[in-house]
Amino acid sequence: MIRKYSLVIERGPTGHSAYVPELPSILVTGNSDSELTRRASEAIKLYFDVLRDTRSATSELLEIEVEVPV
Repeated sequence: MIRKYSLVIERGPTGHSAYVPELPSILVTGNSDSELTRRASEAIKLYFDVLRDTRSATSELLEIEVEVPV
């Protein structure tokens, strides 16, 4: 499955940082857009791995689609 997320990049004099608005706990740093993108992708994958591994046995993970204006 492929999901798309927004990546907000903030550039500074000593490096760059980025965050994923849809997943507020995802914040990465790096020296280039490609490094930020790679690190954010890894963090998102890890986020969902942990979510699957730590949810209770009685919970159910559903996927929903919501259309929002860009």
